[in-house]
Amino acid sequence: MARPLRINLPGGWYHVMNRGLRRWQIYAEPDDYRLFLDTLQEACARFRVLAGAYCLMPNHYHLLLKTPEANLSRFMRHLDGVYTQRFNRAHAHDGPLFRGRFRALIVDEDAYLTQVVRYIHWNPVEAGLASRPADYLWSSHVYYLKKRDTLAWLSTKTVLSWFGSSRPQAIRAYRSLMNESPDPDVKRFYSRKRLGWVLGSEAFVDSLKIELIEEKEIPEIRAERGHELLKQILRKVCRAFDVAPEKLMRSQRGQTHQARSMAIYLARQETGLTLTEIGKHFGIKSYKTVGTHCARFEAKLKDDPSLIRLMKQAQRL
Repeated sequence: MARPLRINLPGGWYHVMNRGLRRWQIYAEPDDYRLFLDTLQEACARFRVLAGAYCLMPNHYHLLLKTPEANLSRFMRHLDGVYTQRFNRAHAHDGPLFRGRFRALIVDEDAYLTQVVRYIHWNPVEAGLASRPADYLWSSHVYYLKKRDTLAWLSTKTVLSWFGSSRPQAIRAYRSLMNESPDPDVKRFYSRKRLGWVLGSEAFVDSLKIELIEEKEIPEIRAERGHELLKQILRKVCRAFDVAPEKLMRSQRGQTHQARSMAIYLARQETGLTLTEIGKHFGIKSYKTVGTHCARFEAKLKDDPSLIRLMKQAQRL
């Protein structure tokens, strides 16, 4: 079966979901919910993604995100990957935590943004975990009722602007909307087995299709963006390790080998390129070998504080 269409739109709003492997819990205790939110906050700052709403359920999550830099895939790879590492470390687990690729719906903000916020915040009620949205601890609902944004990384102000021109007026309209469960048509849409890739009006969907045809959000554009990001990564790693770029193109032992491994790892984490494309750039024939490089480097990061400092230095440059 073909993978769902994944479109990275500059300034696009997305309803993003992912579920635990075999529907297992992805939060074992309250500290795990806090750990996920900390990881979400870090990812928003690093990738300059705007978080509009969230709801963390025991075995899945809902996020409303806006991507000014059209980098949702990189953001989500980081969020799910880093949280999995931290969860496994905290609970002495190993292996994948999530079922696989996240689901992402492009949201027509004119027609459905407020409806999606209500759907997200009503999720615990619909699941029988709370009698009303305000009773559930692990959602952003309560922050929509405050006089100002109290979490720097959560912009309720942006979403509330769709409810009214002033904060008090917007909060009143939001309260009124939240007094009723989600619209039946919206609930039917989300109950489908094949969810699709967009929640919007017919005109909105048509405009996206035209944009896809014109921009060819397909391999050429994705690869072009990825290779430009890879060039930036190589420059930063070379400066952090004080090595020449050509040193990263062949496997050697010692510090140069660490620099090469870091460049390969960051390319996997941040460029959106496939393992095969990354391997071709570094002269590695098998995509499996690229994956092995990444896994080994990730394991070293856990036990080598100096390597962690070098990577943070490279990312700041």
